[in-house]
Amino acid sequence: MPYPKNQISHICKQCGKTFTTKASRGKVNCCSRECLTAFRNATKTTIKCLECGGDVATYHLRPARFCSKGCATSYRNKTESNPSHHRDLSGPNNPMYGKEGLRGARNPMFGKTGIQNPAWRGGRKTRKDGYALVIAPPEHPYPSDTNGHTAYILEHRLIMERLLGRYLEPQEVVHHIDGNPRNNEPNNLKLYPSQAEHISDGHGDT
Repeated sequence: MPYPKNQISHICKQCGKTFTTKASRGKVNCCSRECLTAFRNATKTTIKCLECGGDVATYHLRPARFCSKGCATSYRNKTESNPSHHRDLSGPNNPMYGKEGLRGARNPMFGKTGIQNPAWRGGRKTRKDGYALVIAPPEHPYPSDTNGHTAYILEHRLIMERLLGRYLEPQEVVHHIDGNPRNNEPNNLKLYPSQAEHISDGHGDT
């Protein structure tokens, strides 16, 4: 009986049974996972790693020469064109020998936060909605956001507070006249005493 064009037949190398698979799978050695496991165990042998000499389990279907990727990489790197091939980096010859790493106070970046940190960006960040947050002044009673131990406040609210010379109450709303949350120029900001009045004036956002 002919097999469909997209099917090919195989003979199981473990039990001898004939079975079919899709042609797209290519060569298949065993008819089931159980037969594959049994066949692999039957062909399992132990060899020595070509790099370190350790024991390596190898199979007929999947031969191995190294015990790890590290040994394989080291073995491949041992060529005349590789400078490391001519250097002895074992023991004290290794620049990292005896070093536990730059942890704690040994790390030159230890304790460097804020402006001392190279990743410092001025303490300003932008939310997904386009509004800018800056680090709140010390003891500010109404920070807009907290990130760990750092308190942030919306930049347009801080600018309005500096214009008025006082802290804004939580219910007060600062509106961007041109609708652009990134434009925090003082002449683009308008203060509303509450969100209700802000909405009644035709605005739905702060």
